Amino acid sequence: MENKKENKFISFWKRIFKRADEIMFPANIKCLGCGVDLPEKREIEFCDVCKKKIEYISEDKCCSLCGTSLKQKNICPHCQNNKREFDEARSVCKYNDFMASLIAKFKYHNHPYMSLTFGHMISQKFKELKYDVDLIVPVPITKKRMKQRGFNQAELIAKVFAKNVNLPLCCEIIEKQTETSHQADLDYEERQKNILGTFKVVNKKEVAGKNVLVIDDVFTTGATTSACAEVLKKAKAKHVYVLSVASTSYFDQKKPSKKVVKVSDFAS
Repeated sequence: MENKKENKFISFWKRIFKRADEIMFPANIKCLGCGVDLPEKREIEFCDVCKKKIEYISEDKCCSLCGTSLKQKNICPHCQNNKREFDEARSVCKYNDFMASLIAKFKYHNHPYMSLTFGHMISQKFKELKYDVDLIVPVPITKKRMKQRGFNQAELIAKVFAKNVNLPLCCEIIEKQTETSHQADLDYEERQKNILGTFKVVNKKEVAGKNVLVIDDVFTTGATTSACAEVLKKAKAKHVYVLSVASTSYFDQKKPSKKVVKVSDFAS
């Protein structure tokens, strides 16, 4: 008798959680870009018109270290002039106006279900890259920011991704200890100073000797992910890779590095 009551109780809460999941992550029925009804359920929720607005970054036209879009395979000015703590970073597509509007909607206008599409997008990219990875870590946010937003966008994307590629997800390994100024308003050097000492590895045993993949929504200058990689390397991580949904072109950034470099071979 006791077991029957327990089973009913468990069944009740499973239904509640399933319904809550359906509300937060509704079925793929509309295009995320324009809102038009989709003819069928899709993992990546874009209509044929909006698909064409996504500018995918190919391996033969990107920085070989940070993955930013270039005219040809090369090393971008940021990577020429600044030390990178990660071994390699890649992004699915360019952070153009279309992707910027989508990610802003996702992060700042309470649309967590969009992580389903973004998670599937980076899953496809990951399969192309063939990285040897032991565990996945999302870029963390502070408890204050989590309370304000209600979710960590990188963590939601990472959950979908981890399930797709069947790799362990460790959301508690890195902690962001202090809130920082908005990175979007800063150049690379300012971003590095802004983020300095912000991250901490709280479980070093989980990291030691492992190949770690850091997940984020947008790769701009790479200062944040490089800071995450730095603390992971100090915790004895073997290799650290970075994968994001979108990345800005070097020349699209608000305040590019003031150092003089030869840029004739890079994208505008």
